[in-house]
Amino acid sequence: MNRSKSQRLKPRSAGYIPYSRTSNKSLPIVGVSLALLLGSLALGWGILFLGGVVTLGGVPPSIVGKFLQDPASVVAFFMGDRVKLHQRLQEMGIEEEIKAYYRPQIPDEVQLDQYIHQILYDRTGYVGNNYLATPRGNLVLKSSGERRLRHELQEKTPF
Repeated sequence: MNRSKSQRLKPRSAGYIPYSRTSNKSLPIVGVSLALLLGSLALGWGILFLGGVVTLGGVPPSIVGKFLQDPASVVAFFMGDRVKLHQRLQEMGIEEEIKAYYRPQIPDEVQLDQYIHQILYDRTGYVGNNYLATPRGNLVLKSSGERRLRHELQEKTPF
C-alpha cells in the first residue's frame, strides 16, 4: 500500500512546457508598438486641435482656451448655472466668435444661429429665448423667435 513519490504524481500531457523563454519576447514589442501608435494619434489630434482644424464638441480651441481663462465662466459651468454662464459667454463675445468660425460653412444666418445655439445647448443646457428644446434635445426655432431673430439680424447688417 505504500506508494513511492513517482507513482503518486500524475503524468503531464505531452507537449506541456511549464516555461518558455520565447513566449514573453513578443510582449514588449507589442506594448511599445501600441504605445507608439497611441502616442502618434494623440500628437496628431493635438496638432490638428491646436491648429484649429478640429473642434472640441463643436467649439474651436481658441474659444475653449478663452473660456478656461475666465474664472466666472468656469465657476458658472461647474455650478450648473446656465443663465449666468450664457450671460458671461455673451459678455465675452463667445457666441459671435463661434459664429465667425462657422460662417464660411453655414452662410444662412438663421441656420447658423440655430447651429451655434444647439452647440451651446449641448454643452451648457441653456435654451436661448428664440428656441424650444424637444424631448430628444434638439432646439427648434419658435415662430416668434424667427421673427425676432430676423429683426435682430436686419439691425446688425445695414443695407
